[in-house]
Amino acid sequence: MDPVVRLAQDILAADLGRPVVVEHRPGGATVVGTIELQRAAPDGHTMLMIANSFSANVTLRPNTPYQGLRDFAPLVMATVVPHVLAVHPSVARDFAGFLEAARRPGQGMSFGSYGIGTSNHLGGEQFRELAGLNATHVPYSGSSQANTDLIGGRLQFMFANLPDMIPLVQSGRVVAVGISNETRARELPDVPTMAELGFPLVLSDSWFGLITRAEVPAPARARLEAAWVAALARPEVKARLEEQGFTVLARPSAQFGTEIRRYAETYAQVIRANNITVN
Repeated sequence: MDPVVRLAQDILAADLGRPVVVEHRPGGATVVGTIELQRAAPDGHTMLMIANSFSANVTLRPNTPYQGLRDFAPLVMATVVPHVLAVHPSVARDFAGFLEAARRPGQGMSFGSYGIGTSNHLGGEQFRELAGLNATHVPYSGSSQANTDLIGGRLQFMFANLPDMIPLVQSGRVVAVGISNETRARELPDVPTMAELGFPLVLSDSWFGLITRAEVPAPARARLEAAWVAALARPEVKARLEEQGFTVLARPSAQFGTEIRRYAETYAQVIRANNITVN
């Protein structure tokens, strides 16, 4: 999410008439940063960039000292990185072949993720249920080792970040049989969307957006929202983000709030159905 803020930083500063300082608050799948925002003055000077984990935490981490959209206000859904349904070449060469192989009884397949409760874990579990797959989740600590094990065949499939998969698909080391996105990817035009394949409900991607405290006055929130929408619309910002694998959304606050709730509801169903817990 850092490139999104860095590329818009100077444009936002010029528009808002004050410096925009980026402070990293990692930890707890955005919980640390969210608590920091909760402690900030509600003056419209502090924003937080969040991701899918904000929606997942409603169920995964119910004991946080805040409550999602009760305590915070959405500003803009900035970008998304689609996930590719990536399959080892030994499994199948297309989606129909993958489904047939993944539904066979017996030992079953292994599918990876970037960690328990991550968006590609929850998307993978949701897809496994919807498609009736015989598969078991294997969590990793981040994308690097998971991608390596997918290439090596120790994992049979995984929802994976599109930018990571493009060179692997183009070199034949991995097969992309679907993409969880509203449209096909420009870089992989022959790969159908999950909706085209009959699974429109699958949610597996990595989105990023901005929130602030709910107590921030409406005029101040509107100004922040407008500044972000304008920055993301700048051709140079959009081009640089797309070069790095982001799809620019720039969806306004009301739509962003709807999306946060939609993801939270879907994630809650998946988490409870699979008894997913985090430390």
